[in-house]
Order: sequence, then structure tokens, then C-alpha cells
Amino acid sequence: MEYDFDVAVIGSGVGGLCAGALLARRGYRTLLTESLDRWGGRFSTVEENGFLLPTGAILLHRNGPLEAVFKEVGVEFEVVNLPKTLHCRIEGKDYPMRLNNPLSLIDVAADLEISRGGLVRLGGSLAREIGKKRVLKAFGKGVEDPLGGGSNLTFREWLMQYTDNEVVHKVFDAIIVGVLACRSWELPASQFFYYMTRLGSLADAGVAPKGNVRLVQGLVDAVREKGEAWLNSPARRIVVKRGSARGVVVEREGREVEVSCRAVISDTGPKRTVELAGSDNFDDRYLREVRMRLRAGPAMLILVGSDRPVLPEGAPFLLIVGARRLVVGGELAILCPGLAPPGKHLSYYCGYPLNSLLPMEVEWEEIQCRRDLEEHFPDIKEHGEILRMEAHDVDSELPGARAWPGYDMPPETPIRNLYNVGEGVRAPGWSGTNKAAQTAIEVAHTVSKVLG
Repeated sequence: MEYDFDVAVIGSGVGGLCAGALLARRGYRTLLTESLDRWGGRFSTVEENGFLLPTGAILLHRNGPLEAVFKEVGVEFEVVNLPKTLHCRIEGKDYPMRLNNPLSLIDVAADLEISRGGLVRLGGSLAREIGKKRVLKAFGKGVEDPLGGGSNLTFREWLMQYTDNEVVHKVFDAIIVGVLACRSWELPASQFFYYMTRLGSLADAGVAPKGNVRLVQGLVDAVREKGEAWLNSPARRIVVKRGSARGVVVEREGREVEVSCRAVISDTGPKRTVELAGSDNFDDRYLREVRMRLRAGPAMLILVGSDRPVLPEGAPFLLIVGARRLVVGGELAILCPGLAPPGKHLSYYCGYPLNSLLPMEVEWEEIQCRRDLEEHFPDIKEHGEILRMEAHDVDSELPGARAWPGYDMPPETPIRNLYNVGEGVRAPGWSGTNKAAQTAIEVAHTVSKVLG
């Protein structure tokens, strides 16, 4: 049997799903292939003993590229919003933090420094105000001109110009690693400022009440309106003829089938795309950039079931500053009871190693995460159990992030009509699911123009 499509999309992560749904909605006959037995990659849900467990992405943002895709293809984007004010745990105490203004924590950090005597010689609260104004003024300049002055500095280096308050540094490191999957001493300062320019429109974060899989299925159904979607069908090869992508070879039902198409979109990451298309079809410059630029972000995802809420009653969603590995935690079933069986609760925690460049020592990282859990959430021992602790390592098929901001690749490749999507692809200012969706929007626009 021969298969003929306008577009073949490899991989059903957010980038692949969004690109496929957009192109199908615009009338292109689209094939979506997925190697796993479920859709969505790190944007999905698995059921276990009545719990609906996220496979990666947890907090979703409104008013960004992801929701824009759902609106264009006519699929409901059902998300229950978090409270406007979350909490940040610093040195054992929880402080309120508005989603759209994490800089309010600078006051807290300055007060803690004063209480330890670090600024007493400068006059207590006066010193705090001076320090705060210096940091905020410099921060404002950075947001207005992300490439001005900080382009060759990591964020920690940039911040060290204005303060050596270690609590301030830890606060920003927690924000950066929790959102962008690399440490403040690794991330280019300009990339964080790009992100901050988007933050005001992304204050409404929330959780899918029926699991991400329900959202995913809506996009898959949108693809099927003008094409097909195949599970358990790994792509084995991208067919390249005379410098142009002309199809894919897919393993389906135990045999390889060749699919002809006019454009190929890969959501497998730029490295895997090169493997599928054959490195001899790429020029040396592109191969060198793939080797040198791409830096994946590692993460540990921990899911806990319990018979009562584990996080403090007044702070069910936490940014954790200064722990060994844990950075964020939240009570999902308080916001969305349907994610846990009746009478049960579901909470999540994300931990990050101190070095994002090298593969993790997974056993050691698990130990550090468990120690943090025991210290910060002692009720887990008596009232809960760890349902899953998953390492999304830099060399995993599904890492925490395919690339740090600033270390990603353009969507276009040297092969005509072959494109990459996903958060290994460049989209300044966006992160996570929104970054993947933004790359899909841009590639779908390009493919629409090329195919006519």
C-alpha cells in the first residue's frame, strides 16, 4: 500500500501536535506518527491506581502560543488557573509571591541579609532600599534591552554586578531552573530577560483538570479531520532526494512503509532529525552547530500520592529556594480533584542537579531529592508514598528540556522542506510548552507558504 500526504510530522510532543493540527486545519493532508503507545510525549498523562499522572509538563499558561493553537484549530483549552499568589520557601519560611512579579522577593532576601547582620553597617532598611533600587533599575534596563550589557554574561555574573546577597542569587536561581531547566550560572543573562518580557502575559498558569492527555487527544482529533495519526509507529528514516525532504519510512504493524510527502516536520529534536535524514545530507557547518550548540536540560519529576495534603494549607504551590535539589512543588488534586482517586491527594515535585551539562548520577540525585522531601514535607513519610520518581536526563529520549534558551537551533535545516519543532528550536522569550507551540506556529506558517 502506498501512502501520500502533503506533510508528515514525526513525533507527537507539543511541537508536533500543534504543527500537525494547524496544517490539517488549513487543509493540508497531514500524517502524524508517534513511536510510543500514547500521544503527547512529555505533554501527556498515564493512569496508575486511579491517579492521573503527568509525564512531564504540569503547569500550563494561558494567553500564549499554546492556547492560541487550540483556539485556531477549534479545540477546547480546559485549564484550571492557579491562585494569583503562590508562595516561596526561603530558609524554612513561606512568603507570598505574585506570578507576574517574582521581583517582590528581593525585599525578603534583603531583610534576611539584614537579620544576619550583613547590612547593619550600612543602616538596615536604608541599605535594603538602596540595594533593591540598584537591582530593580538594572533589571529594568535588561528587560528593555536584553542584549545590552549582559550578552556575554551568565545571569549569575550579571546579577553579581549589582549584589552579592546570596539569598537574592538563590531566589533567581530557583526561578530560572524551575522555568528554563538550567542554572543561573549556566543561562545567558540575555535569555532570562527575553523570558521576562513575556512574563506579564503569562501570569495565568493552571492545570488541566482531566490530565494533559485530554488536551492532547483534541489536537490528535484535529489532525485526523484532514489526515491520519499513527501510534506505535516509529520513523526509521527521512527520505531525502536531490537535497529535499520527500517522505518518511515508518515502521507500522511490524513492517516498514514509505510515505511520500511534500514537507517533513520533526519533533524528535535536531540531533535525532540528523540521524533520521542521514548526516551526509547536511553541511559541515550545520552538523557542527548541532554538536556544539544543543544543550539539553535535566530534571527529576517526583509524583506523590497521599491520604491528606502534604504541602502547607496556605501554600499549596511552592517555589523552594536553597534546597539540595527540589525547586518546585504543588498539590494538584486540591486544584483538580479528578486527578486523584476519591479521598486521595496527588502532589508533584521537580528537582534539578547542580550541573546541567553532564548526565546525572541518577541514584545520587534521587537520594538528594528524597532528603529534600523528608526535610521540607515530613508528612509524606506517614501519609504518602512516592508513585513515580523519573529522571529526565540530558541523554534521555525525553530530557527535561531539549535545549537551554540560547543554545537551541533554528527551525529550518539545510535540507529543503525539512523542519524541526519543539523546545529544542529557537523561540526567544518562550519556554516549555509555549516555546514548543511557538515553533509549531512559525513552521506551520512557513510550510503553508511553501506548499501554497
